[in-house]
Amino acid sequence: MRISLVALDLDDTLLAPDLTVPEANARAVRRVLASGIPVILASGRTVESMMPYAIGLGMPGRGLPMICVNGAEIREVDGGAMLRRITLSPADCSRVVEALARLGLPCQAYDEGTILVSERNPWTEEDSRLTGLPNRVATAAELASVPRSKLLAAGDPGRIQAALPEARRLLAGVAELLVSKPCFLEVLPPGADKAHALAWTAERLGVPREEVMAVGDSGNDLGMVAWAGAGCAPADARADVLAAARHVSTLPHGEGAVAELLSRLLPGAMV
Repeated sequence: MRISLVALDLDDTLLAPDLTVPEANARAVRRVLASGIPVILASGRTVESMMPYAIGLGMPGRGLPMICVNGAEIREVDGGAMLRRITLSPADCSRVVEALARLGLPCQAYDEGTILVSERNPWTEEDSRLTGLPNRVATAAELASVPRSKLLAAGDPGRIQAALPEARRLLAGVAELLVSKPCFLEVLPPGADKAHALAWTAERLGVPREEVMAVGDSGNDLGMVAWAGAGCAPADARADVLAAARHVSTLPHGEGAVAELLSRLLPGAMV
């Protein structure tokens, strides 16, 4: 199998539970990059919270893109310039804020390195911990004041799951909803998906689908893993992602799953 492009999810895939990149993973990524094969990050995170990882892995200076905000944005690693963006209009953002409030869920948005939240709770604080971004309370009008790449509800996992069917009904035709982590309900513009973004990126780089490797673990990775010719998952990925993956590591994500998969599918790059 020929691999000409690698896409890696961050949280619970490339990153350990402490949000660092295990040395085995970092070493494997650097070797693949040094071999001339593009490696791109594909995350639900914003560009601000992704960039430190891209820098730490030695990605700048290679002309690489990265998939941000679950595919709603594709940015250049070098400088962060926007290559492609899909947004919710202010009117649609208002509908989302209203629908989430009707369901008793808070709403948050991402604004130039800050998380805007309708209210603070333990799960909004968890998002700040995971992303490294500060948060501040904002009004509904501010949350819906400009086009947004995504909105998000952070809440108790049981509450998120209970609200999901009605949220999908209320926002049908307006937005696409997915649960990235059990406590995060992500609200995305129609067409925003890591699979679509990876397909766009692969075409731009001239790489056929059959030569794309993608590694992910959660609901926001499912499309990407299913689309790629070499869809992969860590051993402790979600069950539906494991079912979609063509290659599954023997190791969990925190113990070097990405390094194992890169060594298995790209042995020549590991020399």
